[in-house]
Amino acid sequence: MIELKNLSKHYKSKNNIVRALEDISLRIDQGEIFGIIGKSGVGKSTLLKILSLQILPDSGSYTLFGSNVTSLSHKSLNELIKETSYIYQNFSLLYNLNVLDNIALPLKLRGVSKDERKNKALKMLKYVGLESKANDYPITLSGGEAQRISIARALITNPKLLFLDEPTSALDEETAFEILTLIKKIHKEFKPTIILVSHQLNVIKYLCNRVLLIEDNKVKRIGKIVNTDNLSLGYDGIWSDNL
Repeated sequence: MIELKNLSKHYKSKNNIVRALEDISLRIDQGEIFGIIGKSGVGKSTLLKILSLQILPDSGSYTLFGSNVTSLSHKSLNELIKETSYIYQNFSLLYNLNVLDNIALPLKLRGVSKDERKNKALKMLKYVGLESKANDYPITLSGGEAQRISIARALITNPKLLFLDEPTSALDEETAFEILTLIKKIHKEFKPTIILVSHQLNVIKYLCNRVLLIEDNKVKRIGKIVNTDNLSLGYDGIWSDNL
């Protein structure tokens, strides 16, 4: 489903070149929950932006749904983007729209009729357990409620590929667990491939089938999560093998 070969991304600053990613190769299979971890500044966010088609690599290849992303036209790239959705750390809701209109926004941008997008938004709102919040505005929501609305908005287009950028880092422990449980439910029922960036090892362990560790802007390790509650060893304590 996803394959990267020798992918690199550099940024030019005033005085030098920042090497955000170097020689990244990996494969993610359909239906996986795939985690990306690493310390701050090692390239996790850059990799997620490339995978979600927000930016393109400078070199190497990226194959998504059988298409070489770097060789596509702008129109074809936009068609691929329609198969994906993104859930942000800071929710990214529009504060001038009520909850229902926030959820329906992706459908409005695609030209779906008002009645159809309202009906679908109401179904998604019920799915995340917030039917009573339809006419409320984001400023009135708790962090957990706002993230549920963000999730409902991401699901309304029935994406094949779902990106999660630190989805629980702004939440307290109890609320975070509720969101993680909802994500597992979504994976079981909607069956998207999920790619998750998180620095929280308990999140990675709870959700992910496999995980990529980035260090010094390169792949250090890719493997399965070990089935243990002992996370005190940090990144070195979560592996069962290399794959």
